[in-house]
Amino acid sequence: MRIMAISELGRLTSIERTAKLVAALLAGRDLTRSDLTALLGVRVAAIDRQLEAIGRHLPLVREKRRGRIHVRVDRSRVAGGGERTPIATMIAACVGASLSRLFEGTSYEKGMRDLVQYVSREAIHPERFQDYRRQFVFLVRGGEKSLPEKEELLEEVVDALQRRHGLQIRYRAFDGRRQSLRIEPLSLAVYDHQLYVIGRPRGREPHPYRFSRIDAAESVGGTFQYPDKDRYDPERVFADSFGIFVDEKYPVRVVEVSLARRWATFVRSHRWHRSQEAFMRGGRIHVRMRVRLCPEVVAWVLAFGADVRVVGPAALRERVARIAGQMAKAHRA
Repeated sequence: MRIMAISELGRLTSIERTAKLVAALLAGRDLTRSDLTALLGVRVAAIDRQLEAIGRHLPLVREKRRGRIHVRVDRSRVAGGGERTPIATMIAACVGASLSRLFEGTSYEKGMRDLVQYVSREAIHPERFQDYRRQFVFLVRGGEKSLPEKEELLEEVVDALQRRHGLQIRYRAFDGRRQSLRIEPLSLAVYDHQLYVIGRPRGREPHPYRFSRIDAAESVGGTFQYPDKDRYDPERVFADSFGIFVDEKYPVRVVEVSLARRWATFVRSHRWHRSQEAFMRGGRIHVRMRVRLCPEVVAWVLAFGADVRVVGPAALRERVARIAGQMAKAHRA
């Protein structure tokens, strides 16, 4: 009886190993032999026997990569397996995951990385994406300064955005003024490697609020009706903006600058605004666009240094000349 019990236990253990291996493969895991030995706790010969038996009933794929054999199930050939993830979808996931660096140190960073692993389970060629972190790169300059310290605040904002709840926020304006206001959160936007909450204060147009300058946020009231596209479209809100400024105090004008010829190749391969036109005149490359005369336009012009001349409007030309004179005076001092 004791011998029969031991034999039954041995068969049960073998079945459990097989079930464990089948479960791992059907979950989309891509396993090497070292992975398999760690998973099952048996020698390579026993693993080969397991794979041989499983291969009679499931379509296994063996691929050699970097000197190691990888085993996975061809889920497209499994009944009910569905369609494989297209390459374009995998690339989209990789590009999206590259933005995770903006959320460094938060749960959002891990979540964006996990997306690639999840989508790759059904990928047509998963082996092509094993180095995706270096293949698809988002080069972060400073990144979002307020994270990860303000992760809980970000979760409050995202939750209100999804649930369509109003937010009562304490905010520090660009000039340092502190204000308390209630907004309807409409979008979480990334601009110049920084996070912005686009919200609509009561009775006013949508406005971008720099996330790092939100000191506190709390959901208030019931749900609000998210506006239809005719009433709110981020593309239309920022259509005339050169950057993030949308205030009406900055008028929309046709801006034209003339740059030294050495900028010609760069201008022809770069677009600062959707309304941009570029053409040669008098041996110089001209850039023309219709944008708000905001501080970012002034900073953009000044960045070209002595290579730029403002053709129009006159208000921009005068302001740039005035600032350039002040800078020259400051540096002489």
